[in-house]
Amino acid sequence: MKPETENWLKIASNDLKIAKLCLKNNHHSKVIEQCHSCLEKLLKGIIIEKKDIQPPKIHDLLELASLTLISNIQNEIKSLFDELNDLYISTRYPDNFDIIEDISKKRSKEILQQTREVFKWLQTQIN
Repeated sequence: MKPETENWLKIASNDLKIAKLCLKNNHHSKVIEQCHSCLEKLLKGIIIEKKDIQPPKIHDLLELASLTLISNIQNEIKSLFDELNDLYISTRYPDNFDIIEDISKKRSKEILQQTREVFKWLQTQIN
């Protein structure tokens, strides 16, 4: 694995740990933000590893996934990416913050669990 890929993987892993802490402390909007950030960084690491290029400075998980050369991304994963894209914008820009305020502990816990599963699967796609 390339050293730069390893660095992306380390910071992605840290974001996943932070998401867990945010859930424990009932910071549900931050769970969403950290889940998105974790997957974004992992996808960028995969782009570096598989394509040997610097990833674009974008936040769209679906677009990043399309650049990874991973051909077998399941629809459930694409749905998670789509939902996280929408929710992430709401965590960053206050015009739609009511959307993120309505995220329940149950839903943020589900998103965190899905993110963990996708994270593990994406790790298997690096090599």
